[in-house]
Amino acid sequence: MHTLESDGPYRMLAPPAPLRAAIRAFWQYAGYRPSHAMERVLPTGTLEIIIPLAGQELGWWDLSGRYGSSRRAIVCGPRRTAFDIPTAQQSRMAGIHFHPGGAWRLFGLAMSELGDVVVPMDEVLGPVADELEHAAGSGPAGQVLARLARFCLTRLPLGRASHTAVRSALGSAAIGQRRIAELVASTGLSHRRLIELFRREVGLTPRDYGRVQRLHLARSLLATRRAERLTDVAVQAGYYDQSHWLRECKKLVGLSPRSLVHDPEVPAQESGQIVPIG
Repeated sequence: MHTLESDGPYRMLAPPAPLRAAIRAFWQYAGYRPSHAMERVLPTGTLEIIIPLAGQELGWWDLSGRYGSSRRAIVCGPRRTAFDIPTAQQSRMAGIHFHPGGAWRLFGLAMSELGDVVVPMDEVLGPVADELEHAAGSGPAGQVLARLARFCLTRLPLGRASHTAVRSALGSAAIGQRRIAELVASTGLSHRRLIELFRREVGLTPRDYGRVQRLHLARSLLATRRAERLTDVAVQAGYYDQSHWLRECKKLVGLSPRSLVHDPEVPAQESGQIVPIG
């Protein structure tokens, strides 16, 4: 098993070799207590399993103001829009952070059924969900994460291979900047077939997944090149112009581009969704 990595209250364990194609990390928060009361967690196009620990309740608001909560394990499907999460409810939890398309290889369920939704884990995994939640249990972070990794290795074996066209699309570093027609042409599939395969494995259309990736690219460019004009950053990230970027920021995260970088309620590092994984 790989070495446990720690950064303050956040603990992360890389998956064993057989699971690396599907899972990016097993993680746990222990004693997360930032000074701000809420955090806006950006969409990432990935899927997360979230397990509240020690009877803690996890609640969330989407951008429309709808509220959801759970004391049991949940599956957060790939999303196009942000969530607001009370930080007080993040102090004790564990979870599994999947690669885009990775959960499809383990769950035996089309990810299109999980796009933009949060559901109880047992609705996705059935009776196995109780076993996985029990595996998280309690104890030091290293033990919790090692139990989760062993459980997935033995009870959720990789049963499916990703389609080559989906792998190719996901492997493109510029997927957020490319036009869909270019992406389709590069795979050799019809437009309809590529969308069908991509939604089945990733949970979003290539267009929506690209929108999320473009948002993160623009945010990164703005954070590292603050002296540049918004127009320059927008075009470099693949937007038509600054107005296009502004509209997309409002739709996807409800914030301006500047707030994505400077607002203390937006975590500086985003590796997952529902919780601001560091």
